[in-house]
Amino acid sequence: MREPGPSFWVETGAAILGIWGVWDLGSGLRRGYLSGLASTLLYIFLCAVNGIYADALINAWYSIMGVVGWFSWKQRQAESQTHLVQAMTSQGLVLGLGLGILAWFFFWFVLKNYTDSSVVLWDTTTSALAITAMLWMAAGYRWNWPLWLIINLMSVGLYLHKGMTPTALQYCVFAGLAVRGWWKWTRQPVS
Repeated sequence: MREPGPSFWVETGAAILGIWGVWDLGSGLRRGYLSGLASTLLYIFLCAVNGIYADALINAWYSIMGVVGWFSWKQRQAESQTHLVQAMTSQGLVLGLGLGILAWFFFWFVLKNYTDSSVVLWDTTTSALAITAMLWMAAGYRWNWPLWLIINLMSVGLYLHKGMTPTALQYCVFAGLAVRGWWKWTRQPVS
């Protein structure tokens, strides 16, 4: 059996940081954005190297939204002295779904016409859904969790197909954490 190379260990570290971040975010702990940011920055590189181009871009989105979420949660905590889950607004619903649909068409067009991607539809769909889920998480909408569950289950297959076993395992854990996050966030007061 061959020894794992450096990319395996980078991927494993990124997966552990990602799990830690989602655990904390599901618990309403803002610090989850820090380990999540470290993970997503590593995954930008890892996904690009493995030809999962939309996921590389979506990890850049996660990084940006992680910074937005960090400051958004800080403001809500300062105002309420605790992390408050926000009620889904019609504006948040339309913005999230609209961005997700636009992202789907953008990713599909770019991957189909300008890359050598072998997973165009799969990569496009998980990435577009993640645009919406990350926006809703940063805003504090509890509906991000069921959407993450769908994304995570789809991603397990994608990463196994690409031979990224630590990442596939990470997404198995993410699926369980999405259920946990949903359960915890439905028990918090909504502002």
